[in-house]
Amino acid sequence: MTEPRSVYLERLSWKEIRGAIDAGFDTVLVPGGSVEQHGPHLGILKDAAWAEAIGAEVAHELGETLVAPVIRPGTSDHHMGFAGTISYRPETLMAVVEDYCHSLASHGFDTIVLFSMHGGNFPAMNAVLPRIATEVDAKVVTLLDRELLIDPLLESLDAFGVPREARGHGGAAVTASMLHLRPELVLEEECRPGYRGEVPTSTLTTRGLDAVSEMGHMGDPTRATEELGREVTGRLVDAFVDRIQTERGNCHE
Repeated sequence: MTEPRSVYLERLSWKEIRGAIDAGFDTVLVPGGSVEQHGPHLGILKDAAWAEAIGAEVAHELGETLVAPVIRPGTSDHHMGFAGTISYRPETLMAVVEDYCHSLASHGFDTIVLFSMHGGNFPAMNAVLPRIATEVDAKVVTLLDRELLIDPLLESLDAFGVPREARGHGGAAVTASMLHLRPELVLEEECRPGYRGEVPTSTLTTRGLDAVSEMGHMGDPTRATEELGREVTGRLVDAFVDRIQTERGNCHE
């Protein structure tokens, strides 16, 4: 089988995509991201760039898999206190995800995998799944639960002895991931500790992150290293691949 030049759908011509599908590339990943702040040290593309990079790693591990263009804005209302953030309404994100699945299924992809590196997308993406299931002629595998995303991060931080107060939005784990995958998005000279206390989810959703963090991040990105980022990436990819393979197996039973 001739491998396509890239796992990224948007970098291929339509003829290359058609040829890949005909040759057995029947799985496509749909990554969700966001356009929001993660402190002064990370570009607001972080979640989208993270999703794109993780998608490629997962596709290579699975084989015969392509990666759809990242859904870049997400539902990020609680980050709107920071310049540059773009937030979809939940119903907008639901419509985008639905249209993605319709489009990809129509071209012959047999399995569509939905995941998001921005947890704020989970409610809207999960809410549209019943409608997609009745409308789309493809198997839809979802990786949309917080434990699947957060547990590999926490396990990596524990393995590297990173204290609890260094963790959080824009903290050690996500900054380390960018140092490993997209170092050009990290402004290391701007790395500094953020808010390091406990914040109830209700506070974030009702008042916004700017109510507790003037700089827009939590934890301590100065604890991030490229080595930690490699560990985080490996654990995330393993968890995602295991879930996809399990769900695909269940679909075939």
